Amino acid sequence: MENFTEIVINYWWLGLIVIGLTVLLLAKKINNAFGGAVVEIKAEEAAQLLADKKAVILDIQEKRIFEKEHIPDTVNIPGISFVDGSANIEDASMPVIIIPMKGITPMPVIQYLESVGVPMIYILKGGINEWREAGFPTTASS
Repeated sequence: MENFTEIVINYWWLGLIVIGLTVLLLAKKINNAFGGAVVEIKAEEAAQLLADKKAVILDIQEKRIFEKEHIPDTVNIPGISFVDGSANIEDASMPVIIIPMKGITPMPVIQYLESVGVPMIYILKGGINEWREAGFPTTASS
């Protein structure tokens, strides 16, 4: 017993690492059990999913920002709509690629998409900037 106490006192940091890793693993298992996975993807992967018609793209920017520039065929539902309850996805059977607002995807957006049964949620890494930099087209609304 004295040896155990001595180990705990001298190597307390090791215990913290073990506890931290355990918490991370449990959190991941709980997240997968109670909700779908959310995966960050690059512009090339998103473009391929869209070309194969295996996903729809959702821009959660405010309408005025969306109108300045957006990815063609993007659905615009401002992020606030998910907070105030006015968001409505017409077809939840397809995976969704989210273009984040200023690099951030609010949790209510993900929670809503999961609650209506969206099978897979992707987040476009780097948003519209990465899309443009990868050489893919953007457009302004008329």
